[in-house]
Amino acid sequence: MKYRFFPIIYKVRKCLVRKFILGCILCVMLVVHTGCVATTFPMHDPIYPASGENITFSIEASSSEGIDRVELYELVSSINAAGTVTTGTETFLTQWNLIGSPSSTTRSYTKTGGYSANKLVRYRFEVTNGAGRTRSHDVTFAIRPYPVPDQPVPIFIQGDVDHVFDVVFIPDADITNMTTFRGHCKGMIEDAVLDEPSVEDWCRQFNFYINPDTGVATDYDRIAIDGLHQVPANWANLSFAEVKVLMHQNNLRDYASGGLFSTEQQNRGTMMHEAGHAMFGLADEYPSGAHWQASEFPNNWSTLAGAQADAPSRHKTTADAVQMGTSGWYKICNSGCQMNNSGLVPTNYDEPCDDRVVYAIIDNAINP
Repeated sequence: MKYRFFPIIYKVRKCLVRKFILGCILCVMLVVHTGCVATTFPMHDPIYPASGENITFSIEASSSEGIDRVELYELVSSINAAGTVTTGTETFLTQWNLIGSPSSTTRSYTKTGGYSANKLVRYRFEVTNGAGRTRSHDVTFAIRPYPVPDQPVPIFIQGDVDHVFDVVFIPDADITNMTTFRGHCKGMIEDAVLDEPSVEDWCRQFNFYINPDTGVATDYDRIAIDGLHQVPANWANLSFAEVKVLMHQNNLRDYASGGLFSTEQQNRGTMMHEAGHAMFGLADEYPSGAHWQASEFPNNWSTLAGAQADAPSRHKTTADAVQMGTSGWYKICNSGCQMNNSGLVPTNYDEPCDDRVVYAIIDNAINP
C-alpha cells in the first residue's frame, strides 16, 4: 500500500463539482499537504509495543524525481500518570543512500530492545528526492503499558486532534487475545482506512488510538432482547474522537448506535462501510439502509431527477441513476461501492462517494 500523490488536475475536477470556495481551499490544501517532493507512508510494528519489545520502523516512499536518501530519527519523551510529558531530544537512527535514484523504495529498521515504560516515541522519516528536496513524515505512539489511567492510548498520531479525524479502537469484552486484537488494529489502519484510494493521498489527516476499557457489542437482530451496545466505562474521555469502533470476536450483525459502531475485529470492509457514515457522512446504498440527501456532495438523492441532474458533475451519466429497491431513494454509485457492501474485504468507494470523502476531510481540517 502506498501513500499516493494524485495529479492536481484530479483534485481540480472536484473543485468544479459544487462550490468555488471549497474548490479553492481544496487546491491550496493539496499543494500544502502533498507537495511534489515525495509521497510517504510510514508504519511501525507492533503497533502498540510493550516495554523492551523489538520495534520495526518502515517506510514506503516514491517520487517522480527519484529517491536519493532516506533518514530515520527518533524523539523519546517521558509521560507520567498525570499525562505530563517531558520532551526528549531528537536523535539520528540510520540512513539509506540509494544508488540510481529509484522512483520508489521500501525501507525498514528494527530497534532491538525497543523502549522502556512510560515513554512516547516519535519517529520521523526524512526523504530526499533526486532534485535534492526533502519531505518529512513523523508518527507518535505510546509504549505499553500506558501510564495515564482511563485515557485512550495513542498508537498512530500524525496531527492536531482538532484538525484530523481521531479514531478509537475499543476492544469488546469478548476479546480473548489482546495481541491478536492489537494486530487487527494495525490492520484496520494500514489495510483499511489508509489503504482506501479516496483517503490514501490524505493519510496524515487521521490519528488512531486503542481504548484501555472494554465495551459490549450486541447483535442488531437481538436489540429488543439484549439492548444496544454498551459503551466502555471511560466513555466520557472519548468525546474528542469522531469515530469510536467497538471491535468484537463473536459473529454478530453489526450496527451503529450512540456514537459508536461495531465490527468483527478482522472485518476491514465493515470498518470502511461504517466509517463512511461516522467520518464522511455517507448514506447507505442498499434498499433497507439509512437514507438521506446531504447538503454537500450527497451519495443519496430523494428524487430520480435530482440524481440524474447531478450525475454528470459527479463523474457519472444519467443512466447510472437508479432507485435502491423500492425505497424511494436513488444513487449513482456502482454496486461495488463500499456503501453498498461490508464484510471482510474493503471494496472501496465509488467516485461520487469519493467526492464526499474529500469534502469531509477538508471540512474537518478547517472547521474544528
